[in-house]
Amino acid sequence: MKTLPLFLLSASLLLTACCAQPPPGPPPVRKVTVIGTATINVAPDQMYWTVQVSFHGATLATAKKKHDASLQDVLTYIKSLGGAVKDLQTAGIRFDKQTDFPDKADRSRPYSCSTQLTFTLKDFDQYAPICDTLAKIDGVEVQPITYAYSKQSDTRREALKQALLNARDKADDLATTASCALGTPIDVAEFTADAPYALMDNSTARAASADTPAAVAGQIAINGSVRATYDLVPK
Repeated sequence: MKTLPLFLLSASLLLTACCAQPPPGPPPVRKVTVIGTATINVAPDQMYWTVQVSFHGATLATAKKKHDASLQDVLTYIKSLGGAVKDLQTAGIRFDKQTDFPDKADRSRPYSCSTQLTFTLKDFDQYAPICDTLAKIDGVEVQPITYAYSKQSDTRREALKQALLNARDKADDLATTASCALGTPIDVAEFTADAPYALMDNSTARAASADTPAAVAGQIAINGSVRATYDLVPK
């Protein structure tokens, strides 16, 4: 039996390898990813309030006595508003003693006692009277107030639907520009949206006043955003 020379055998194997067809692979992936957005403007129908009662004193007992009296006045008044407010809640009482003072600072009242309370105002006509009344109670501060909308969750869902339609329009424009047709969605995910709250600037009541302007609610924006990826189909 005759055998081929080694160099002829190597050349034959190399030719066979070069002529062999590679195994078929997956088709190339063509896709486009866009961000779709939508905004629905609504008139707010709620205000979120945060009120703090705090006092300093030479002793903790002194600070607490004043704190307790003012806190009771605040709670009595807010409860008297009845259905105009909801979700009244107090946080736990807090005691502190300050030990580090700036130069020339008053060190005679190192103890403090404070409590924070929150509630939701539904009747905006009560905004000015509440400000005027709280301003007359010693030791009270009103923190930034936010506008809100009671049907925020449902409105946001609608905004997300509109955002997806916006995403498809964007993707279709890009597909047309790329001489492709838009296929089915590969992936859709909710994207981070702006918070739908609006802060009010006139948010601190420290001095007695009888002419607080009425609240002007205006509108707040409820946003929806989605990230969507679509197939691109060659034409």
